[in-house]
Amino acid sequence: MDIKEVRSHHIPAQNKVDPIDIFICWYGEDKSQVTIRCWDSAWTAYRGGHSSEKVEKYLLDCLEMGLDDHLVELFSRTRSPREIKWLTRIFNNIHLYLKDLDLD
Repeated sequence: MDIKEVRSHHIPAQNKVDPIDIFICWYGEDKSQVTIRCWDSAWTAYRGGHSSEKVEKYLLDCLEMGLDDHLVELFSRTRSPREIKWLTRIFNNIHLYLKDLDLD
């Protein structure tokens, strides 16, 4: 699968969460690989049908609809309570960041 575009976002530290980097490989046709990095940990997930050209819009829509648990499960590697709590806090900051972007 050829990569059509690579995008990255940097979210400054806030709400007791270190800076977050989001790396997106867009393959076209609503297919993306998303990597979230915070401090010395990273999580990756593939979305093969996010119904929007930009996976950022898909993430924002999920967060706006209260589907935080869905995203945490999608990205979680270990399912440990500690990781789930950390990812939940990370997604709260991602939500704040994405709300300020023009994704339409």
